[in-house]
Amino acid sequence: MSAFIDFCLLCGEPLKLKVKSAIDFAKSLRRKWVSMSKSLTMLVALVVLTVSLAAGALVPRAVAQESAPANGPDPMAFLDHATNAKLLAADDLVPSLVDCSIPPVNAAASVGKVIDAPPTKVFDQLYYLGMNSVASWAIVTSAGIIQIDSLDNPEEAERIIIGGYKKLGLDPAQMKYLVLTHGHNDHFGGAKYLQDMYHPHILMSAVDWDMVAKLPPTEPGGKFGPPPARDMDITDGQKLTLGNTTLTFYITPGHTPGTVSMLVPVTDHAQPHLLSFWGGSAIPRALGPSGQVGRMDSGILAYKQSFERFLKLGEDAGADGYIANHPYRDLTFVDGKNDRMTKNAARKPGDPSPFIDRGTYIRYMMISMECIEAQEGWVRAGKPQTSSRN
Repeated sequence: MSAFIDFCLLCGEPLKLKVKSAIDFAKSLRRKWVSMSKSLTMLVALVVLTVSLAAGALVPRAVAQESAPANGPDPMAFLDHATNAKLLAADDLVPSLVDCSIPPVNAAASVGKVIDAPPTKVFDQLYYLGMNSVASWAIVTSAGIIQIDSLDNPEEAERIIIGGYKKLGLDPAQMKYLVLTHGHNDHFGGAKYLQDMYHPHILMSAVDWDMVAKLPPTEPGGKFGPPPARDMDITDGQKLTLGNTTLTFYITPGHTPGTVSMLVPVTDHAQPHLLSFWGGSAIPRALGPSGQVGRMDSGILAYKQSFERFLKLGEDAGADGYIANHPYRDLTFVDGKNDRMTKNAARKPGDPSPFIDRGTYIRYMMISMECIEAQEGWVRAGKPQTSSRN
């Protein structure tokens, strides 16, 4: 049994995809998206995509609404968004569903045993230096290195980042900038060591600098290192140019009050691409700001607004790939067997990069949108009991 799924475009006729299964749905979405123009209208149409399952078939949202109880909306309607995300994930993006678990779960708990990734060149100028739990990236420009994030602590920064530089033939003294995506210690924990040893400029948003300044002192030798000395503030829309590379930063409140997301230009065998880098992925647990001193978030509503804005910015700029600061989210490195780094290493001449695929990028971002909607709906419904686990 097949069904038509309507994408209600704000300024045009509905786009219909005929599908027979979740996999067929994901493939149809990918084909249609790739063939569509990159207009914001169509992007917004996909952001409000809603699909539900009934009797083993996909049912348009409008049909589901017609069968809703006469006394009001279904309080469990938020589960539709989790279903949509599963359809979008198909069988290749299942790890991205971690934020659709209701009640929410600790995404990091899905990692299991923490292992180091081999330092790896991913693009002509972009290198991965991290573990299967948390990431750091090095961008090698014609005038030095831009380092993004610094792992948990000084020991990891020395062993994995600096050790990785040396294995890759990179000079740590060429580290000119260290960009911190947000003020959580699994991202800034190695920064003070790098600051003291190699003296890069450290960049973070002003509001997150203010937040980490309120943290209590760290214990020597603990799991997480101390924050670095405050250096440079990142502003919304700021461009950082070093040599032949320009990064564009955006302040995207949500995961923290001043999370920094960015657009990263790269080349793959001299072919240009643009990566979307969302700076803080775990969805807050309340609609408004919550947390504790030194570790605040801005709430689901701010997170949602930021994500929608950044999605549009990436779309307008022509993003065709994505990376993250936790590799279990973007599948950069999982276990060295079934991840994008492994696929990249196995490429033959002429094979496309596993980090670049417009359809996969769109599905990845839409999964996040559906999970945000699911979490918001769950909170608005009073956090009812449910068994939606992914």
